[in-house]
Order: sequence, then C-alpha cells, then structure tokens
Amino acid sequence: MLSSNNLTFQTKAISNDTLSQFDTLRLSSCSLQKFPDFLRNQNKLSILELEDNNLQGLIPKWLYNTSIETLGVMLFAENFLTGFEQSPAVLPWSNLEVFVLEYNMLQGSLPIPPPSTKVYRVRQNALTGEISPLICNLSSLYGLGLSNNYLSGMLHPCLGNLSHSLLVLELQSNNFRGTIPETWAKGSSLRVIDLSQNHLQGQLPRSLEHSMMLEYLNVGNNMINDSFPFWLGILPQLRVLVLQSNLFHGAIRSPKSNYTFPKLGIIDLSNNNFFGNLPSEYFLHWNAMKTVGANQLQYMGIDFSGDGWYSGFDYSVTITTKGIKLKYEKIQDVFTVIDFSNNRFDGEIPEVVGNLKELNLLNLSNNGLTGHIPSSMGNLTKLESMDLSQNKLLGEIPPKLLELNFLEFFNVSNNQLTGPIPHGRQFDTFQNTSFGGNYGLCGSPLSKKCGDSKFSPSSPSTFEENQSSESLFEFDWKIVVLGYGCGLVVGVVIGQIVTTRMHDWFMKTFGRRQQTRRRVN
Repeated sequence: MLSSNNLTFQTKAISNDTLSQFDTLRLSSCSLQKFPDFLRNQNKLSILELEDNNLQGLIPKWLYNTSIETLGVMLFAENFLTGFEQSPAVLPWSNLEVFVLEYNMLQGSLPIPPPSTKVYRVRQNALTGEISPLICNLSSLYGLGLSNNYLSGMLHPCLGNLSHSLLVLELQSNNFRGTIPETWAKGSSLRVIDLSQNHLQGQLPRSLEHSMMLEYLNVGNNMINDSFPFWLGILPQLRVLVLQSNLFHGAIRSPKSNYTFPKLGIIDLSNNNFFGNLPSEYFLHWNAMKTVGANQLQYMGIDFSGDGWYSGFDYSVTITTKGIKLKYEKIQDVFTVIDFSNNRFDGEIPEVVGNLKELNLLNLSNNGLTGHIPSSMGNLTKLESMDLSQNKLLGEIPPKLLELNFLEFFNVSNNQLTGPIPHGRQFDTFQNTSFGGNYGLCGSPLSKKCGDSKFSPSSPSTFEENQSSESLFEFDWKIVVLGYGCGLVVGVVIGQIVTTRMHDWFMKTFGRRQQTRRRVN
C-alpha cells in the first residue's frame, strides 16, 4: 500500500522482469498526474486503487489489457478523468466486481461494465444520453449509482427486473423523463430507491409494494401526479419517504389497518396539493416517532462487501427547516421529521400529534389550518424545530410549550393568535419574526405590551396570499449538515455550499462526498 504519498513514476516502459507482479495496488492520494506506465505489465492485479489523485484526460487504451482476467476492483474516483480512449461497448475486464469512477469529469455516453459487476458508481460526472439496455445484463448488481449527471430518456423497464439482486438504485439529479417502470419484481431486494430531481411523470407504480425490504424512497422534485400512496404502508422496513415538490393531490384517507408505516421516521409531503384534515389516524400508528428503537450512535445506511472489498452507502435527505434547506449527508437512526408544508391542509391540528414524542422537526407551515395550537404539543420534548406559520390558527400560544427545552426554532407568524407570548427557557431566545403578523399577540419580543388599550383589529391570515408561492422566509440555500445529534442544535453545519453540477477544483478540494470504503480481507 502506497496511498497518501507524493509519488512520481518513470513514464517509459519497464520490462516484465524489472518489477514484481502485484495482487493489490493502492495508490490513492499520491498526487499522480498520469497512469503509471508499469501497469502495462501487470497481469495479476485483483485490486487497483487510484482514487483522489490528479489523473486527467482519457483513460488510456493500453489499460484495457492490464490484468484483463483477474482485475476485480477498480477505484478511480475523485480525479479529473474525462472518458475512455476508443471507448469499448463493454469494458473488457471479465471478472470486474467493483467499478467506481464517481467525482470525475466523464463526458459522453454511460460506460457499460461487464456482467460480473456488483457495484457500479459514476456519480457526479457530466455523462449524457440514455441508459443503454446493456445495463440489464448486470444480473448480479448490488449498487447502481448514476446520480448527478445529465442522463436523459426514459427509465428502462429492465431496471425493475434487476431488483432481485439490486440493493441501492441512485438515479437522482438527472434529466430522466416518462413514467417510473412498473416492473418491480416480487421478492425484490431493493433497500434504497432515489429518483428525485428528474422530470418523471405519471403515478407511482403499485409494484413498488413488492419491495418488502425497502427502507428509503425518494421521488421528490418530479412531476408525479398521484394521490397519497397509502399502499406503501405495508412495507415493514420503510423509514424514509420523500414525495415533496410533485403534483400529489387529494385528501389523505384513513389507513385500512393499524399496521401502517410501522418504521417510518422521516416523511416529507411538502410542496404538493394535498388537502383536507391532517392524517391523525396515521399519527396514531407511526410508532418510530413515539419511542426510541434505534442506536443513537448509528447512521442509516447499507453496507455490502465481496472478496477483498467493502462498500457502504449512507442515507441522505434534504429537509426545509428554519426557512432553509438543509442537506443531511448522514442521518442518525433516531432522527425523525414530519414536513407537510406548502399544501392545502385545513381543519385543526389533532391532539394526537403530541404522542410523537421522538419527533425532531415539525413543519406544517403554509396551509389553511384552523383552531388552537394543542397543548399536547408540549409533550414533544425532543422537538428542535416547529414551524406553524402562514395558517389560520386562533387563540393563545400554550404555556406548556415552555417545556420544549430543545426547541431552537419556533415560527407561528402570520396566523390569528392572541394573548401574551409565553416567557422563559427557549422562548426568550426567539425573535419577533417568530410571532409577526398576529395582531392579537402581545409581550416581548413584540413591541406591543400586554394590557395596552390600543388594540389593532385582527388581520386575516395571509394564507390565501401565500398558497401560490413559497414562503418569503424560505431561502434556496443548501447547507451540508453532517448527521444529527440529540441536543440543542439540529446538526453540525459543516459548510454552506451552493449546489452545482460543475466538477471543478472546489469540489476536488472541499467536495469530499461518500467514498467507497475498502478493506483487504
């Protein structure tokens, strides 16, 4: 192993008897600018690791003959590679299992690895065109990561047929169009499906209910036109469900059984067209939000391994909280979220929401909710962010909310609340923007003192004015947050990064993403 060194290699050819034959060659983080020429004579390599170097341009044609029958792991991530010299239809290494070229500058069509491949990742490149049907030959595939490219066309139905072996499917942040395939097979092994940030239309395929191992489903930021997928409630392992920013619509009907979404901890329905009452009967059965059943020191994710290699996938999610979009690159097992903002829900907030005692983030803003804030919400002692702004809520702010010791963000602005603002503990840290637009409220931090005889008439809620647009308080920033920890803060903010799909030196230096982790058995 020669990783993390500053190495230089002579570029002229070396005879076979000059250098030994290697089985494993790890040259990550060695500041390499070219493929070492001695690789031409390596015929027995099983692992070739050249990640995090300065390799540029095309992968040379002579490399196609290197260890063509023995090479099983190729790790070329985080370089400046642009493609393959005289790119073959299918890559020639007949026993290749792990092929990772993410965080490069690959252009052109998607390179197709051999059928033996189990992990294929080319995320964060500039690949274009459609997914070739040849991808369907990868019948042993565990993980397919094609996210953050410029791939287009329709999703091939064969992707559903791969679900017997496939565990992770990452196709987010591309230009795919059309409908989601209906071919998800019974006995599916899929645990992660991320199709977010594309141009997908139609309905969610009912065959997804065959994916009994599914833990993570994200179809946010598409044009899916469907009602609430209550039928996904039978999936016993589903923990993250993101439907935000689509054309979902209608009322959320009562569940047909008491066993529905038993492990769901994160649900995001924001920016759709749901209406009617909040789904109180679902709140009754979301047990993962009631009691801690997970290890606080663990993160949601999946690991898979083979002969001499180990690969991991950490779940991530982007949640709007505090008026800001926060991207959690890792999600702790105990992290729980409900975001129903920017819909047309009406009626009262049900008392049973107070049963969700493990809830961390609650966002019900920009709806048409009426009635009082239930005092039972004072039972949400793990809550760190509560946004009830832009509704039609009446009455006083319950003093019981003073018991929310971890509450860092609170917003009830632009409602019809009255009476004194509670004081003490966390409430003494909130600014007047948390309470503005409620002409019946009084007390600090507002300038209106309680007992003042000069009352302004109650102003109607600005709900109607805000339904056609997003809240003025919601910015389009994305801040990368590393995980979540129970405490006074929602997460550890490690950078304010404007999302971009350019692969430049900034990404090279600061944009370390999920890396494939290795170990030698």
